Amino acid sequence: MEKEKREQDKHKNKSKITRGKNGLICSMEDILCQKALFLGLLSLLISFLITPSFTMESPPYRLGDVADQNIKAGQNLRVEDKETTLKKREEAVRQAPLVYDLDESVAKNAQERLETAFQTMREYLKADNSSSENQAMVPEQALDNFSSSMDSSSLVLKHFRHSSFAFPGKKDFEVLVGFPVPDEIFSNLVDSRFDRSLQDKMSRLLESTFEGGIVANKASLLQAQGERIVIRKTGTMEEYLTSPSHPFPDLEEVRKMTRMEALELGRDVKEMVAIAFLATQLLKPNLTFNPEETGNRREQAYAAVEPVYIQLMKNEMLVREGQKIGPQELLKLEAQAQTRPGRHQLLMIFITMFLFSGLCIWVVTNVTHRHIPSFRMEFHDLLFLGTLLIFLLTLGRSTMWIADMVGDGASHLSGKTLLYAIPLTTGAMMTSIFFGVTVSLIFSLLLTLFAGMLFGKDFGLFFFFLIGSFVAAHGVTPCRNRMIPIKAGLLVGITNVFLIVLTAFIHDQLLFFKILSNAFFAFCSGLFSGILVTGLTPLVEMLFGYTTDIKLLELATMDQPLLQELMVQAPGTYHHSIIVGNMVEAAAKSIGANSLLAKVAAYYHDIGKIKKPLYFIENQFDCENRHEKLAPSMSSLILISHVKEGVELAKQHRLGKAIIDIISQHHGKSFISFFYQKALDAREKAQNSKGAELPPINMDDYRYPGPKPQTKEAGLVMLGDVVEAACRSLTDPTPARIQGLVNRLINNIFSDGQLEECELTLKDLHQIAKHFNQILATVHHKRIEYPSAPCNDSKGKTDASDSNQRESKPDRDKPGTPREKSRTDLKRLGIH
Repeated sequence: MEKEKREQDKHKNKSKITRGKNGLICSMEDILCQKALFLGLLSLLISFLITPSFTMESPPYRLGDVADQNIKAGQNLRVEDKETTLKKREEAVRQAPLVYDLDESVAKNAQERLETAFQTMREYLKADNSSSENQAMVPEQALDNFSSSMDSSSLVLKHFRHSSFAFPGKKDFEVLVGFPVPDEIFSNLVDSRFDRSLQDKMSRLLESTFEGGIVANKASLLQAQGERIVIRKTGTMEEYLTSPSHPFPDLEEVRKMTRMEALELGRDVKEMVAIAFLATQLLKPNLTFNPEETGNRREQAYAAVEPVYIQLMKNEMLVREGQKIGPQELLKLEAQAQTRPGRHQLLMIFITMFLFSGLCIWVVTNVTHRHIPSFRMEFHDLLFLGTLLIFLLTLGRSTMWIADMVGDGASHLSGKTLLYAIPLTTGAMMTSIFFGVTVSLIFSLLLTLFAGMLFGKDFGLFFFFLIGSFVAAHGVTPCRNRMIPIKAGLLVGITNVFLIVLTAFIHDQLLFFKILSNAFFAFCSGLFSGILVTGLTPLVEMLFGYTTDIKLLELATMDQPLLQELMVQAPGTYHHSIIVGNMVEAAAKSIGANSLLAKVAAYYHDIGKIKKPLYFIENQFDCENRHEKLAPSMSSLILISHVKEGVELAKQHRLGKAIIDIISQHHGKSFISFFYQKALDAREKAQNSKGAELPPINMDDYRYPGPKPQTKEAGLVMLGDVVEAACRSLTDPTPARIQGLVNRLINNIFSDGQLEECELTLKDLHQIAKHFNQILATVHHKRIEYPSAPCNDSKGKTDASDSNQRESKPDRDKPGTPREKSRTDLKRLGIH
């Protein structure tokens, strides 16, 4: 049963209703729904403002266009310079050497031909010279050995074996060397009997000639002038690099050189002719261009060149307004365009910003509400803070657009310099004026967090605006004249200048003109904030019904219509309110409450008595007590109604929410015991006279509806109202009696639970009692009666130069003797 009861109570608490500022009855579910919708809308607007900082797009330009705005790098970029990379790769391809294959088998084949031919002919000459055969045959074994090393000439060799020749062995010799030999040269060789020394001379000549290389196509070699050439030996794959002069002869050139060298080798003309002929005929091109290998090496050289990158830092200027778009600028713009997110990614960024904003606001407000008792926000307060947040972020976004359009007019004036002039500290000043420093610091933290993201995740600007906001929140506390925001703005400006100088030292950017320009705009930021706050504060007061210290000072002047009406219609209440105001002001200063709000609220806390002033004892003077003719329930209703009527009057005269709340809370849910006891006595008397049981009296009819005081100021006004009214009933108000009465009344109010919902502590109550005693003892001090002067001076006048010597007058707080004139005076004042 107890569990079910707790669940029912819990359900009732959840579904309980609350009266809003406009007087409408709203359930807790409706309020939570309103706050959730507002949080969603606020997060949506913040996302719209912040998302462009993560997805800035550059306008499309073509080569030769003129830029119509400044474009900066949205992030750190590493751009490939394709043109420079292509040039370097082309240069690498040009530097790649041409590959020529040096075929060592050509020289080897020529040497083998020469060796086989001479060796065969020498063996042939040693044969039997007496043979009668006109056509001698070359030994089969020699021809077979030679044919094994020959390929294309094998068929020719078989053809000539069984042929007859004019010179014995000549055709076989021609087959072995691979070319026809004139009869004269063959005859000379026969005469020399194919001398071994002659063969060696030819072999050395061929070796040196082949070793130098004989190019097959001289024309293509000449086209490669200036390029390096790699000679690769096909046999061993050994390579060596030659100079760009390319001294490789072709077949005709090398034959000419061979003939010249043969003249030095021969002993006689016949031998020189034989050497020259045979050597030149045995020479073949052994150096040929290898296009496949050359292409491979050029491809490797092309691929080996690393791409050339251009490093762009964030916020680096890519294109300036009025600048012609060249290849380099176009390359940078295309690189930035490639980093631009697509539609899907853009949507993801927006959703991320939306969730991030909502989470930040929800966490900060809920944690603050749970752990800081003074943080009480109604829906219209959240609406104002959200509007202020969006206004300042929009101002920041607009300034960024202006900075981009204006551009960097000078080397020391950049777009970031203009950002220092954004008056973001306006938010800290306004929230501090309307809600206090605690709320202002929390709001500043959220604002600067979103601003740092708005300005491109710049931690330096986040720190700059955060410190400035904290200084601004302190600078306008308290704000009791219109110049305070201006002075606070100057203080913020000076702080900003120090931050700019310190930042320059941290980053080692000690450029005088740059520091000067940044400091100037940073100082202007604080000044602009003060001017904005001065102009916007009255407008916000009017739209949202807030009460600032400046408005409180205006309400505290005695020429306010409501106070003048109170003074005329209910002078006793007016006098009572003034004393209570002095009491709570002194006590508020001692406990750290808003003394100005407490004093002004005390002035107006009983304005509801204007409607029926004569029903309250302090305004009755010599007239009869009208409650003697009323039923106790009606008297209680009249007393209770002055709170409701006071709230209505305060709303009509737009006194502000803070004062209206104190008016409605200054009696809390206290019990009207006098009329309740009177009603009990009347009920008992009626029962005794009629002899019948009467219905019980409802105690709630004799209790103020509340709510109980919610703030220190409201609690102070409650205590001051009760204590001052009670002190008027003291017949002999000595300091000791006043102290005892004050302590007893404060203890009773505390024990009754009327101070449960405000922030007053026992230490605060001790300080309050102390200051109440001091002021009440001063107000109700005892006066000495001075006798009248026995005689006048020579001029017939009384000595009245000293106020203490004047005739004492009866105390206004004590009942005086009935006078007929008093009724006439009241009629003159408009009191009937």
